[in-house]
Amino acid sequence: MSLTNLPPAAIGLACMLVAAPAFADEMKAVPSGVNRQIDFFASVNPDCTSVGTPTVRLVDGPSRGTITTDKGRDFMVFPRSNVRHVCNRRRLSGLKLFYKSQSGFLGVDHVRVLILSASGTGREATYAIDVR
Repeated sequence: MSLTNLPPAAIGLACMLVAAPAFADEMKAVPSGVNRQIDFFASVNPDCTSVGTPTVRLVDGPSRGTITTDKGRDFMVFPRSNVRHVCNRRRLSGLKLFYKSQSGFLGVDHVRVLILSASGTGREATYAIDVR
């Protein structure tokens, strides 16, 4: 089927889908040329001890900067319904995710990473990074 055979509404919908911006799980704002932490990942037992360090792999991007990781300690935010919510009050061992734009770049960059937890789960996360 060619576009000439489609009703106008279908053509408009197809154009909107093609032009739609990439979905981002999180929007972050960072200063241009400065290395900033944009996320933190940890695999945690209910008693707040570490299961092990997660692995983060770059899936796509960034086009105007670099992504790095470093082991460290930081806070997590577990919902009240999660038995680990008591861990929100203490720094946990895990992996920090950093972004640094090219010097002088101003605009939005995108990054998608794969997070593999030490407990055996995996998920992808997409970030829209507003470089100012």
